[in-house]
Amino acid sequence: MCTLQCERESAMQSILAEIALNTAHSIGAPFLAGLVKSMRTAMDAKVVFITVGVGKPVLRARSISSWTEDGKESSFEYDLEGAPCKLVYEGETLTISEGVYRQFPREVGFEGYVGVPLRRSDGSVMGHFAVLSRRKIPQPVEALAIVQLFAMRAEAELQRMELERELEELVASLSQATRRLTNRHEVLRQTNETKTALLGMMAHDLRNPLAVILGRSEIIESLMKKHEVDEELSEKVRKSCGSIVTTVERMDRLIASCLTQASDDAAALKHDMQELPIARACDLALALNSRAARTKSITIHYTPPGDLTVKGDEDRLVEALDNLISNALKYSHSGQAIFIEARRLAKCTEISVRDEGLGMTQADISQAFQRFQRLSAKPTAGEGSTGLGLAIVKGIVDAHGGGIRIASKGKGMGTDFTISLPHS
Repeated sequence: MCTLQCERESAMQSILAEIALNTAHSIGAPFLAGLVKSMRTAMDAKVVFITVGVGKPVLRARSISSWTEDGKESSFEYDLEGAPCKLVYEGETLTISEGVYRQFPREVGFEGYVGVPLRRSDGSVMGHFAVLSRRKIPQPVEALAIVQLFAMRAEAELQRMELERELEELVASLSQATRRLTNRHEVLRQTNETKTALLGMMAHDLRNPLAVILGRSEIIESLMKKHEVDEELSEKVRKSCGSIVTTVERMDRLIASCLTQASDDAAALKHDMQELPIARACDLALALNSRAARTKSITIHYTPPGDLTVKGDEDRLVEALDNLISNALKYSHSGQAIFIEARRLAKCTEISVRDEGLGMTQADISQAFQRFQRLSAKPTAGEGSTGLGLAIVKGIVDAHGGGIRIASKGKGMGTDFTISLPHS
């Protein structure tokens, strides 16, 4: 017994040494490749591979690292239906020591199979680590323990890689947001200067008629003193003149107060109109919403628009698309999908954002673009809503000389927002 135990411990130490040798000083894809190659000394394997799921729901698997007994590495993608891997993707740890081809005819030529699910930090299955052998697996318990050891290392690295991708996306989103805010600050600064000048002219025009009113009241009061007028009527006229003077003075103070607050009410924003690839605007808006989509397990189907271009302000168009995609995510349930598509028509270019979510009533559609308007649907995961998003979108589209329309078959039937922009 001691001899057998010592042999097992020695074998495990050799396996760990092989893992260390093949993965030292590496991360990411090289690490996973080294891990897969290490299996050749740990088990009599024909094929070793690590995959990740494709689609929602997951119906296919794509290899991210693989090794075969002839030393070849290749990438492949396959349907899970009819394969033992399907059970692993459903969360099952699977060991078939012999006759795998009899249970799964697709695996003809293979005798043994071991598969271990790889999970995300939230416990959901993101992929699997699998081994196929030509011959019967003589010690299935030991074999499973070995594969689980390798799978544990692969799972930790995949989780690290996923967190790294999320961090990169977050940094990119923050950089984009910072650039947009910087541009917006400059636009608002220039706009406030224009607004202040405009209100100054308006105040001048208002003060002129007030001066006339004040002068006329003084003339009336002077005439009352020169001419004999019924005392009772004279008193009423004097009181009325006094009231006019008081009102004019109050209005003058209000105008002065409005001028000091002029910078708080900006006029129409200026736009930096340039020839803009639609693909770039769509990509930026998608990047801003990718994390939210993953959090709610919502799939975004995006049809790249090719080389379509429009004349527009990139930051403002990204803001409009960001609002529409964000809205679609807010009012969709986990597991649903969003579809984004751009197309060139005879007189305009259209960009549509369609979801499968809560939908809109005709009353909602008629009020959708009003500021601070709360519609009948509520965000599905308790997200916040200011009631300004769609009003902002319409303002941006209008400023580009375009239009926006809404289509929905009603509650629970999804919503389709379509922006149309004139050709440059």
